[in-house]
Amino acid sequence: MDLKKISPWNWFRKEQEQAREQQNMNAVPATREGGSQPVSSDPVTSLHDRMDRLFDDFYRQFGLSQWPALGGGITEDFFRPSVDIKESDRHYTLHVDMPGVEKDDVKVELEGDALVIRGEKQQERDDSDDNYHFVERRYGAFQRILDLPADARAEDLRAKFRNGVLTITIGRDPEQAGSSRRIEVE
Repeated sequence: MDLKKISPWNWFRKEQEQAREQQNMNAVPATREGGSQPVSSDPVTSLHDRMDRLFDDFYRQFGLSQWPALGGGITEDFFRPSVDIKESDRHYTLHVDMPGVEKDDVKVELEGDALVIRGEKQQERDDSDDNYHFVERRYGAFQRILDLPADARAEDLRAKFRNGVLTITIGRDPEQAGSSRRIEVE
């Protein structure tokens, strides 16, 4: 049985850890028994909490889970490029969709055993007097952090950007890919 197929490499481990840390920082405060009001003796904090709930309830009517201007939706819902990852015997290939992003606005860096892709999708400036009815496109800075597997060769990393797609090729070390050794039992 090939255990690798059952438990593949988690390329997004660092991103998931950061998301958990962010959720812990934004944890909901304790509530009074039998009620839904947060425990707070400060009237300003209490007012702030009530205003947050008011806006959350309002935006929930439009299918948004949280008020986008306040934290919750920014990290997940704003601009976050999709990543496809495939492997062959000789290399890994990553395709990152970045429609509307310019090549000069993308940075690819290797930080330890993590591949960090940073960039920004600039919002187009429109000085006309037109009124928007609906804005669905996302803008802003983004970052993707991908953990490299043990058999990835950092020195054999190439990135190419064409037509809004960043293609990253990472060579594999064939000795590390299927490396195993027998341990004698004494």
